[in-house]
Amino acid sequence: MHSYHVFFDRKDGVTHEALVAQVDRFMETQVGGNLAKGYRLLRTNNKASFDELPDYQMIVDYASEADLQAAFATMKSRFREDPHRPLMTMVEGFRVAFSHDATTGENPS
Repeated sequence: MHSYHVFFDRKDGVTHEALVAQVDRFMETQVGGNLAKGYRLLRTNNKASFDELPDYQMIVDYASEADLQAAFATMKSRFREDPHRPLMTMVEGFRVAFSHDATTGENPS
């Protein structure tokens, strides 16, 4: 499994419920149709010793690196469209990272 991690904070004036609803709208277009296997939206409730950690993390899973790259190629042509554009207006401090499942023995280059 290959995962795309998105870390962000909610902008002032945006409710948690509105943000979750927009994430769900956006991810409906990504799961299946754009190769994502699934996603999780996490909200930090205890930052412990990591004060800089944003309040939200979304993890989007792909079966392979090829699927992730194909999904990103599609997204590059649509990132200014709905439902992605309104989501981007609701968040700040946007940071990303990528990972792969270290327990499967995969060793992507």
